[in-house]
Amino acid sequence: MLYDEIDWADVWIEQMKLHNEADEQVQQPDRWGTYENARRFWQSSRKSGKRLEKTLREIKHDSDSRILDIGAGPGSMAIPLAQRVSHVTAVEPAEGMTEVLKENIKHYHLNNVTCIQKNWEDASLEELDSPYDVIVASYSLHVPDIREAIEKIQQLSSGKVYIYWFAGATSWDKNYSRIWPQLHGRQYYPSPKCDVLYNVLYRMGIYPDMENFELIHETRFSSLDEAVQHYKPHYKIATNEQEQILRSHLEEILEKKGDELVQVGRSSRVKISWDNSH
Repeated sequence: MLYDEIDWADVWIEQMKLHNEADEQVQQPDRWGTYENARRFWQSSRKSGKRLEKTLREIKHDSDSRILDIGAGPGSMAIPLAQRVSHVTAVEPAEGMTEVLKENIKHYHLNNVTCIQKNWEDASLEELDSPYDVIVASYSLHVPDIREAIEKIQQLSSGKVYIYWFAGATSWDKNYSRIWPQLHGRQYYPSPKCDVLYNVLYRMGIYPDMENFELIHETRFSSLDEAVQHYKPHYKIATNEQEQILRSHLEEILEKKGDELVQVGRSSRVKISWDNSH
């Protein structure tokens, strides 16, 4: 097939379908659905102050800006942005993440954040209350149809759009691939990466700026048991036998740092941005 004949939106759909097959085969709670995992994610994001501040500086905004945060999580970006702008709408499907997000809104005494607990593809244009000066999707567009997701973003945007995504195999892709056949009897398929996303945008007439950067992310545990409990939803663990495979795997990959066990995640990321205000 010639390059010009490739439907990149269909490539995304197929790759994401393969990636999500484990979810369909093994009924497990969403990895971020638990309060404990969401709280751990929030605490980890607090420790990346310099990286977060750099990201916030890159997102062009002022005190009058209305911002839409897609896949807001516990508020890693929504909370500091809400302290600087007029309004933030935070779309987040996971129950645990939403619970922590609402706690953080209360803790920081914010009254300018609207929470919508839905998947991006399920949130209606009416409840999203557009337009937005800035739309951010930080590693959150795990959607079945990326073209449809971008079309919705375009309908809501009157300014800058920032999408953060992955370039190449991540360290967790490699870790999953090592033991997925033992756990689930099939190959692990990673989610589609930025090459597919860029080509979808290009075919839509969107020619974005792209900036690559490396990221190291640490997740810390007080014990191996704690790490196993944390990663069981990630690896879709349903049986005692699978748990033992996971435990052995974590013993190999976790690094000992003082009294803690640390999962060091390394990945190449990309910031994709464009401006709809012209």
